[in-house]
Amino acid sequence: MPIPRLVVVLVTVAAISGCGWSPPAPAPTSAAADCGPGPSAQAIESELSLLPPGQWRETARGSAADCRLQWAVVTDGEQPDSPQQVLFFDGPEPVGSPTMDPRPYITVTPQGRSDAVVQYQWRQGQDEPCCPTGIGTARVTLEEGRLTILDPIPAP
Repeated sequence: MPIPRLVVVLVTVAAISGCGWSPPAPAPTSAAADCGPGPSAQAIESELSLLPPGQWRETARGSAADCRLQWAVVTDGEQPDSPQQVLFFDGPEPVGSPTMDPRPYITVTPQGRSDAVVQYQWRQGQDEPCCPTGIGTARVTLEEGRLTILDPIPAP
């Protein structure tokens, strides 16, 4: 006897939920731009010195379509739930981070011409380190050379 399609869908959803499915970051809404190399290694090192002591290393970088808002994501560890921080720049000049404290599971995507969306994830309940189920986003932009957070930072 064939299994009804609804049962297959429900079992699949339950299985995905049970393993701590982690949705991807929002899709970029702007075309990738060739913004050159981005912030210099010296600029990133300078910003790393403001973070808590650790073995920080860069894991990702990107920019908004207008090339002014640029970022580097850094981590202090090899585990999926290692602390991370996103460092924002106005071209080569550092403009800060949306949060003071590093958090795991950070993803940044360009949105529109001059904005980015920072996706935060966190573990809830019995989530495994690989599979956080808490998720929220905050948009950021530059205003008069300063990083402006347009949405509340999600709380874990």
